[in-house]
Amino acid sequence: MLTLITQTDFDSIVEDSCNILTEKFDGGIGLTSTPLKAYSGPALEEWSEMTIKLIIASLQEKYPNAVIEWGKGYLDSDFNGFGQERLDQHVKVNGKYAYLQEDRAWVDKPFYTLKRAVIRNMMLSCASQMSENVKFGLVGYSIDIKQDLVNTCNYTQGYGDRIERFSLTGRPRNKKVNGKAVNWFETGFVEETVVKYIEYVYKTLEDAIQTVKSIPTVLD
Repeated sequence: MLTLITQTDFDSIVEDSCNILTEKFDGGIGLTSTPLKAYSGPALEEWSEMTIKLIIASLQEKYPNAVIEWGKGYLDSDFNGFGQERLDQHVKVNGKYAYLQEDRAWVDKPFYTLKRAVIRNMMLSCASQMSENVKFGLVGYSIDIKQDLVNTCNYTQGYGDRIERFSLTGRPRNKKVNGKAVNWFETGFVEETVVKYIEYVYKTLEDAIQTVKSIPTVLD
């Protein structure tokens, strides 16, 4: 558990985040096919952005001298003639990228492999822009991959110790209820996963802030 945030503050972030996510899930009940696809991705990105900004607001209050910036832009390479890289959510702390995240309604084997390659590209091609302990997150409603794929990507792409994945429903995409296929919104989300996600992002950003010794906390 986090050591420098009060339980009341943390619980408030979790409550607000879960309320936002509940609204998103309620809005997706009954959707199928194209309407489901059109709703799912933007709803997830909006929830992630709002939750990350709740975390940033808490940290900014605690560390008023820290510069914490959220964004979604492209990262230029450190090398001339190299391409840009991007994930869905980027957070800089004191001028360096501390946390980057990809949001995807359904994560399957090809998508996971692709994003592991993007993370590798960022670590190698944009190294000067990364904080010392930069971390990455992959968030989805359903993450349908096996551990052997993760093991393979850890070996071939590297940086597995910097990546965490969060399946908000904890279920496969094709789950059936009473013999009937239902979309991911209809079985709800796992609050424990939301808590773990918020802990991960909060700790990642706070660790980045604390690498700069001159940044005081309002608790000092």
